[in-house]
Amino acid sequence: MEQKDYDRAITAFRQHLRVYPKDYHTWDLLAVAYYFSGQPRRALRYLKFVESNAQSSINYLYQGLCYLALAPASFDTVDAADLIRAKQYFAIAAQRYSDDEAARATVELAILEYNARNKAAARHWLTRYLQKFPRGNFAADAVKLLESIRDNTWLGILPGTKKPDMEQALFRYNRLSLGPWPHYWFAQGGYQYSEVAGQEPKEGGEISASDNRYVAMLANAGVGIGPIRQNETTVFAGYTYKQSWDSNSDRLERWSESPLELDAFPFQADLLLRRHQVYGDFRREFGGRFFVGVFGRMEFARAGSTYFPSADSPIFRQTLNQGQTQLLIPWVGVAYADHYRTLFYAYMNKQINFNSPELSNKSYDFGFSSNDPAISIGLSQVIDWPQYDALVDIELFRYEFIYNDPWLDYQRQGAFIGVEQDPIKNWTIAGIAGYYRDEYVFPRVRSYSCSTIDNTGELSLTPRTPLGCARTDTGTLFQLGLYWNRTQFQRISGLLQYISNDNPEQREFNQTTKNIQIMYTWAFPSVKRVSRFVDRFADAAFTKGGR
Repeated sequence: MEQKDYDRAITAFRQHLRVYPKDYHTWDLLAVAYYFSGQPRRALRYLKFVESNAQSSINYLYQGLCYLALAPASFDTVDAADLIRAKQYFAIAAQRYSDDEAARATVELAILEYNARNKAAARHWLTRYLQKFPRGNFAADAVKLLESIRDNTWLGILPGTKKPDMEQALFRYNRLSLGPWPHYWFAQGGYQYSEVAGQEPKEGGEISASDNRYVAMLANAGVGIGPIRQNETTVFAGYTYKQSWDSNSDRLERWSESPLELDAFPFQADLLLRRHQVYGDFRREFGGRFFVGVFGRMEFARAGSTYFPSADSPIFRQTLNQGQTQLLIPWVGVAYADHYRTLFYAYMNKQINFNSPELSNKSYDFGFSSNDPAISIGLSQVIDWPQYDALVDIELFRYEFIYNDPWLDYQRQGAFIGVEQDPIKNWTIAGIAGYYRDEYVFPRVRSYSCSTIDNTGELSLTPRTPLGCARTDTGTLFQLGLYWNRTQFQRISGLLQYISNDNPEQREFNQTTKNIQIMYTWAFPSVKRVSRFVDRFADAAFTKGGR
C-alpha cells in the first residue's frame, strides 16, 4: 500500500481474508486499495459489507470518498444523491472520531459546503476543524477560508481529495475491456421500416403518385483506439462495419404465400449492402480554450454475398464493389463560458459510385479545373446545460454537390437544431428539426411549361418549344429518438424520422420518407462515449431519401 502497488495489495488482502474472514480492519484496507486503484464501486461494496463492524473512522471516510468519486461534478445537477451520501458519511467520521481520517473527513465537508456557497455549514466545519485539530495540516487554509466567508469574498472552487482514475481502471479491470490501453468497441443489431412516397413521370408528361415500403435488418460493429493524449494533443482511430440487409413489400408478400421456399425468402443477397470504414480523428488544444482538428475517413461499400440465400440467377450470388467514399473535415473551435462551444468546419466529401458513375460526386472544387472554386462549410454551436441534463446543438451549413453529370449539380443551404435531454436516470430523449434549400446549377429542359400545374389547377400538358426551367427544392426533417441506457454498456433505442423534399412547381421531385428504427447497442467503455463513432461525425448532411 505504501508503494502504491495496489494490485499486489489487493491480492495479499484477499489471501489473508480467506483464512481470517472476520478481520474487519483488513476488509477496510482491501476497500481502500480498490478505491485507489480506480474502482470506487467495488470498494463501496466491501465497505458496506463490514460497516456494522467498523472499528475505525477509515470505513466512514472512504465510504464518503467513494460516493464523492461517483457523484456528479456539482450540486447544480439534478441527481445529487451521491453527494448527499458522501456528506453523511464524512459527518459520521468527523463527529465520532478525532484521528487523521476524521480530520480529512472534516476538511472534505468544509470544502464541499464552501464550494456550494453554504456559508453557515462551511463556517461550522471550518471552525470545528480548528477546534479539534489546531495544528493540523489544513489549519492555515481554514483560517483563510473563514476570513473569506466573513468578508464575502469567495476564493473560487477548491479541490478536495483527488478522485481516483476510474477511466484507467475501467480499461485495466473491466471484463469487457480488450486491454489496459485506451480503446473502445461496439456492436449493434436492429430493424428499420421505411415508407417512401413520391411522384413518377408517365408517358405524355403526366405524373402519378408512387408509394413504396421497405424493411431492413441492420448490423453494425466497430473497434478503435483512443483517446491517446500527449500534452495538448488527442488522437482517435478505428474501424467500423455497417450492414443493411434490405427487402420490400413485394418480396414480403411473395414470402407470405410460400414461406417454406428458399427462393421466396424476402432477404436476398442482392440487397445486402455492407460498408467498411477506417477513420482517424486528430485534435489539439491551445490555452484551454481554442482547438483545431481534422477528421478523415475512407469507406468501401459492397453489395451482395455468396453466403446468404439468393435468387435463382447466379449473377446475384456474388459480391460487387458498390462504391467508395472519402471524407475530410478540418475544423477550428473555441470553448467559452464553461458550457458553450463554437466550431467552424469544411466538409470535403467525395463519393465514387462504380455502378452509376454519373452519380459520383464531391462537395468541393478548388478551381484547378475549369470549374469555379467551391467549398462546403458549416458552423456549429453547442450549448451544454448540466443543471438540466440537456445539450443543444445548432448548426448552419452550405454544401456544394458536384456530380460527374453536371445536370445533377446543386448547392444546399440549411440549418438544424438538435436537443438531447435526460428526463430521468438512464433515459434520454433526443430530437432534431431541420430545413434545407437546394438550388440546381442547370435548369431542367421541358417540352411543356415549367410548372406541372397551370393557373386553373389542372395538369399543364400543352407541347411547346423546349425551355429551361430552374429547379429549387426545399426540404424539412424531423426526428425523435428515445434511448434507454439499460446499463453503462447497453442501450435500447427507438427512432422516428420524417423527411420531406418539396418542389411545388415540378411535382415529380416531391418525396416524403418515414423511417422507424429499433436498435440494440452493446459498447465499451460506455454507450454514450461510443455513440459519436456510431453516428458518423458531421456526416448528417440531409440527403434526399434519407436512407
